[in-house]
Amino acid sequence: MRKFIKNCVLQLLVALARVRIRRLRLVIIGVTGSIGKTSTKDAIYTILHSRFPIQRSEKSYNTEFGMPLAILGQDSGFSSPWKWLMVMFGSLWNAFVGGRNVHMLVAEMGVDKPGDMVQLLKLAKPVVGVMTNIRPVHLGEGQFKDLEDIFNEKKKLVESLAEKGVAILNADDPYIISLRDKLRCKTLWYGAAENADLRLLEATSSNDGLLLSVVFKGQVGTVTLPLLGGFQAYVLLPAIAVALTQGFELQEALEALKNYQLPAGRMNPIAGVNGSLIIDSSYNASPEAVKEALQVLKSMGGRRIAVLGNMNELGEKGEAFHREVGKHILGSADILLTVGDDAKHLADEALKSGFDASMHKHFANAAEAAEFLKTIIARQDTVLVKGSQNKIRLERLVKTLMKNPEQASELLVRQGPEWDKID
Repeated sequence: MRKFIKNCVLQLLVALARVRIRRLRLVIIGVTGSIGKTSTKDAIYTILHSRFPIQRSEKSYNTEFGMPLAILGQDSGFSSPWKWLMVMFGSLWNAFVGGRNVHMLVAEMGVDKPGDMVQLLKLAKPVVGVMTNIRPVHLGEGQFKDLEDIFNEKKKLVESLAEKGVAILNADDPYIISLRDKLRCKTLWYGAAENADLRLLEATSSNDGLLLSVVFKGQVGTVTLPLLGGFQAYVLLPAIAVALTQGFELQEALEALKNYQLPAGRMNPIAGVNGSLIIDSSYNASPEAVKEALQVLKSMGGRRIAVLGNMNELGEKGEAFHREVGKHILGSADILLTVGDDAKHLADEALKSGFDASMHKHFANAAEAAEFLKTIIARQDTVLVKGSQNKIRLERLVKTLMKNPEQASELLVRQGPEWDKID
């Protein structure tokens, strides 16, 4: 019965979302990729919002159930019948009445298994499609077999675009570049590659922020943004590229990014107890993203503490991926705390690489790690916190160590009474 009710709710939400799309004649910009989708979506929104009435997928609503909620501007009702009733009333209003001035939608399109993109495209038909990267995620049982499998599903977004549509593509990704000259739509390539249309000249991270310099059609643009890590350039580049397709001048798009804020849990600096700094990247974790985060930690002054949890949904190669990350600990962190069974492999490899065993401790959960960390954290410490969602939930550790925990609902992911019940 519960499955039947869930399916009925889904079908109604999809129908109402279609009504809203048709009524408002929404120009849809779809964003897919393995990592960075939410950050990229928000960056696109930030620039376009400076000119246009535009809506975006809230939070990370990017699945078969999440996308109609995003289109209808609704939150999840979780397990509360009363909240779902309110969601349905709100959906009816937004389908037939609300949002009269909205003409554009930036939609995050996430896929966990083969066939997911097809379902999303039945609901939303983008005129601009963004592909960020292909990385080892969602490789667990019942998900994707390998990177090629991931690529084949995600590329359906840009393959679906009409001739007048535009694909925004990463020229530095070895899978995505195979699409060159194979799409019927227009293309705009971004990256550091010489043949990129929007080419990255510099992405230098320092205590002053991220200095970004790019060139497009011979015009050079530069901006400094309050972000950590040169890798953030690959969140910003596709957003700039989308803006260029919508009539923005290069420097205009860069200036608009000064209003950009990273979504919660994605390398956000937060003041910690005892004069420490927390780099909160607790939303999720994948091998490449953890290695990039460790590079940021490596550049920080003072004592560097890495709190790393399991990286979930990596399938049969999960242990190998954790061990690969473990090779990057030495020189990046002075203290290593690991959380979760799979993270033990990461720590084991770090110790094999020469990391001091006395500087490592392992914990079963975030609460235990937080209690220990409270006893050692000191002024000028930088604490990188990164791990996957299910069964790890390192945002709970961040909340314990925040200087101002009353700001948790504003700054952290997965807050509220519904999330408190979920492991």
